[in-house]
Amino acid sequence: MSMGGERQETTRIRIARPELKWWIAGLIVFGIIATVAFTFLPWVVLGLFIYYVARPINRRLSTRIRRENLSAAISLLLIVVPIVLFLGVFLSIAISQFAAFATSNAATQLLQQLPINVGTIPNDPNQLLDTATKTLKEPSVQSALTGAQTFVGAIASSMFMMFLSLLLGFFLLVSDERLARWGKEQILGNDALSIDYLAAVDEGLNSIYFGYTLTIFVIMILTAIIYNVFNFFAPGNLLIPVTILLAVITGIFTLVPLVGRSVIYLAIAAFLALGAIQLNPTFLWYPLVFFLFMTLAFDNIVRTYIRPYLSGKMFHLSLVMFAYLLGPILFGWYGIFLGPLLMVIVVQFLQVVLPQLRGEEPATGLDIGSTTTRETDDLDDARRGGEATDGGR
Repeated sequence: MSMGGERQETTRIRIARPELKWWIAGLIVFGIIATVAFTFLPWVVLGLFIYYVARPINRRLSTRIRRENLSAAISLLLIVVPIVLFLGVFLSIAISQFAAFATSNAATQLLQQLPINVGTIPNDPNQLLDTATKTLKEPSVQSALTGAQTFVGAIASSMFMMFLSLLLGFFLLVSDERLARWGKEQILGNDALSIDYLAAVDEGLNSIYFGYTLTIFVIMILTAIIYNVFNFFAPGNLLIPVTILLAVITGIFTLVPLVGRSVIYLAIAAFLALGAIQLNPTFLWYPLVFFLFMTLAFDNIVRTYIRPYLSGKMFHLSLVMFAYLLGPILFGWYGIFLGPLLMVIVVQFLQVVLPQLRGEEPATGLDIGSTTTRETDDLDDARRGGEATDGGR
């Protein structure tokens, strides 16, 4: 009996040792993958954002287009092409402003401060070559060339990494369902808690990336158009300044609870009212019409059509606001994508995993107030409905 027991113990040790070795090897492999992902973290997060924004579009197209690669490519084009056109418009504006600057007196004064004497440039080819050689050896010119080379290299590197982010988004669009099945079969197995948690994170990221982010960008674009249309019909010289910047601020203030976009409308209306008082008091109707149009007509469109169609209702608006505002401060430019990602991971852990660890049912929502996923305009509707109910009693 003792010999049999020793053999069984030896067999268990032999089985345990290979498992321990493979677990160590798995940790090493996971560490390598995590290191590479952390090195390219900004572009990985951007690729995830591109995937979640394009996924609803891709799934609708896949019902009509049976080829996965084609539907994924079209989905990305529907996102990338508008961005390229948007950047092209801004680039053309920048070029026109540069051309206007080049013909101004400021450009002439700047040229006079350069190490090149533009008034004595030789016409002879040999003298021109000698002058160019001497100029290129100047320390200031060398520093400028080094800075230009660094700038061009950074732009080229960023474009390449952007291309990799698009490739990651394309790969996920084509293979997301297969990856999900493989992960459940090979990694998660029968771990229902992990499956529920990852499904909740996936649903939350879809709500955040496709919902709130697209809502913000749509509001930015629409308010930029509206502000410029108001400028086109403005009486006298009552123009809304820096319309693009104000449109960006308006979109961001969508996340701010209690005040929301209304504070931006009020500030613009106050600015126009001050201008009307100085120019012609009869023009005071113009800021009043602007404020009423934005608060009643435009916000009603946002509340009724845009936000219900794009935004989810999974997270409290304050959490979303802090995720978007603190993300770029903590992590840089890619924090606008990483901040919401971390928020979803933490909140879904608290809602799905933590209750089950305590032996309770998972929470259905983060109950930290009655303003869950609603903006100020929703609260106003609720108050008006409550007032009507009280009046009918």
